[in-house]
Amino acid sequence: MRPIMFVLAVAGLAACDRNSNTTDGPGVPLTPASISYDGADYRDDAAKVAHGERLSVLLGCKGCHGDDLRGRNVTAEDKAMGDWWAPNVTLAMASYDDAALDKLIRHGQPKDGRAFYFMPAESLQYVSDADYAALVAYLRTLEAGGDKMPPVKKGPLFIELEKKGEFAPSTEMIRRFRAQEPEDLGQQHKLGRYIAMTVCSECHNGKLQGYEGFSPSLNIVGTYNDAELARLLTTGEGKVKKDLGLMSITGKHRFSKFTDHERTAVVRYLKARADQPQPAQAQ
Repeated sequence: MRPIMFVLAVAGLAACDRNSNTTDGPGVPLTPASISYDGADYRDDAAKVAHGERLSVLLGCKGCHGDDLRGRNVTAEDKAMGDWWAPNVTLAMASYDDAALDKLIRHGQPKDGRAFYFMPAESLQYVSDADYAALVAYLRTLEAGGDKMPPVKKGPLFIELEKKGEFAPSTEMIRRFRAQEPEDLGQQHKLGRYIAMTVCSECHNGKLQGYEGFSPSLNIVGTYNDAELARLLTTGEGKVKKDLGLMSITGKHRFSKFTDHERTAVVRYLKARADQPQPAQAQ
């Protein structure tokens, strides 16, 4: 379970060439997807940067680091968790070359070697090279400004949950997600599965089964028709209840940036997946 995600969402760093021997840890091969979001076939720098800017919303960068990406205290309303400052990206970019940045975003490994929490590297590990290059191109256009964020302070609730093993550093989360990936339903669902792995998994876990007490298994989409699910991913309105809390916020502010093609692809994948036999709910 990752209850901090609610706080992070509501409070809402050029890709490197890598071969099949690159790993995030023992036995964890890193193989970025060959499929990408719409717009990854950019032909010039302007289109590349524009694609990266859209991804900065879809992938949640601006949800935690702020619309200007200058950082914020994402647990300001939950002092029991402590003070978890999302860094000022505009200042941090200058100290990260491309290789170090890739290690941070898609491997969950900061260059200072500290344990790294909460940025969803477990989902971002699946971002394709083309999408990742566009995201970084956009981030490198940002004018440095604002203040450096204070150091993180762990609160008593975080310390308690960490001792219970309910929180894990990004490298461990990457390993867990690699061990349990969502169903591959064939070529016709490649884009939908890619979107689910890079976005939906952030809150619903790598297998899309949800976290007990926090998020449902995405089998729930079987109770929605295509139009209802598309509306949820555009306006944030649920089928019965209009306000679904975090999901409504995410639908309205992040998923509304999907193209129609992307939205249709993820709807069709999730619906097809819901029709498959599923393992028990993740704990």
